[in-house]
Amino acid sequence: MEKLGDVLKFFMEPRSVAVVGVSRKSGPDSFNLMENMLRSGFQGEVFPVNPQADMILGVKAYSRIREIHRPVDLAVITLPRDLVVPTIRECGAAGVKAAIVVGQGFADADAAGKRLQMQIAEIARAGGPRVLGPNTLGVVNNFNSFTTSFMPLSRDKAPIGLVCQSGLFFVGADNFTGKIGKGIDIGNACDVGFCECLEYLGRDRGVEVIAVHMEGVRHGRKFLSIAQRVARQKPIVVFKTGESESGARAAASHSGSMAGDFVVCRTALRQAGLLFLHQGDKMGDAVRTLLHQPPLKGDRIAVITATGAGGIAASDALERYGLRLARLRPETLRVLGALSPEWMPLGNPLDTWPSVMTHGIRETYRQTLRAVLADPEVDGVLCISLALDPDEYAFLDASGVLSDEVDPCVKKPVVAWFYGPFTNEITEKFEGIKGLSAYHTVDRAAWALSLLRERARVVE
Repeated sequence: MEKLGDVLKFFMEPRSVAVVGVSRKSGPDSFNLMENMLRSGFQGEVFPVNPQADMILGVKAYSRIREIHRPVDLAVITLPRDLVVPTIRECGAAGVKAAIVVGQGFADADAAGKRLQMQIAEIARAGGPRVLGPNTLGVVNNFNSFTTSFMPLSRDKAPIGLVCQSGLFFVGADNFTGKIGKGIDIGNACDVGFCECLEYLGRDRGVEVIAVHMEGVRHGRKFLSIAQRVARQKPIVVFKTGESESGARAAASHSGSMAGDFVVCRTALRQAGLLFLHQGDKMGDAVRTLLHQPPLKGDRIAVITATGAGGIAASDALERYGLRLARLRPETLRVLGALSPEWMPLGNPLDTWPSVMTHGIRETYRQTLRAVLADPEVDGVLCISLALDPDEYAFLDASGVLSDEVDPCVKKPVVAWFYGPFTNEITEKFEGIKGLSAYHTVDRAAWALSLLRERARVVE
């Protein structure tokens, strides 16, 4: 019996691909997915299928699938909707294992389109090729230089797997998840859906975090069972659209999805151990946080700040996200007291500016960070510091000290907010550093810690 996760191998790791209905046109404005596939560096066999051509992009073309007379793992179908069902049947007769239906006009359209989609699903259930789509860009696998997208995509081998119901999140990956290594656009999900995708990505050792865009889900019980098991192995972050009544209607129009009761869906996903996002613009921060930070084992946070007002803002943000200020041990306070003037009250948040004026920002942050990370009453740290021109104001740049002092082996997350005109430049310096992440606002830094607390509850 075919294992659930094995289904995706024919889509993600094919040895041979037939592109059915491929255009004879090429160039930037042709949206020729075969051209995109070849440019990506795919090393398998590609068979163009178009009865109007003998050669396409220098490759021998065939009139029909059945004329190829070679094993075909995957057929990518770019035909008008009325030709799709007979083509899927022909793929089944030719022994094609999987098919991607790119075009729209099925359950996302009118009654006739819904009937056509039902026929496609029936063929798949009856032993025909497994089907991804319709209404999809298909897949991208940068680890073997393969894509079925007719749109240009990044080619980064990032340890991120993406499952979505719109090509928007493929093309706009840099604005959503950040770089991705593998992506699956399930589109209308008439056959292959979230269950198969989670099984596949959950077993993939090259994928460390799974990001999901969801409009609606079929086979809810089965999905939640799989998700609960996979979420214990690696983080799954979900951005669910269709919260509003108009959004749910739009989901039905876009991919034929039933969005369901949003609150019930959110509760079920969280109970299964998935990390739920209300805003898609948080997905990139969520992915890199989970990729580079350990789970937050408790809710006690130490705040190190170069500004008293920033400490107050951090305190408010931590409480807003269900976290609290750590009560530092007396021995920790004694270490910090040696840096501060006698008149400076010591507590948490730790306002370090008087110490900075005497000992400099690097030495102050170095000793303070070491002390709070060693404190068993501290589960995580939020640092606030300056983001000034690093050339002109190098003496006020604490970023290098944080990078040097954070030890991933300590297993305590450290997040930072740098305020000033060079926030973007300094924040970018922390990309990919284990155990340390920087954010553009103090609120986002506190939220990231709360996400790590949620993750800890899943794996505890």
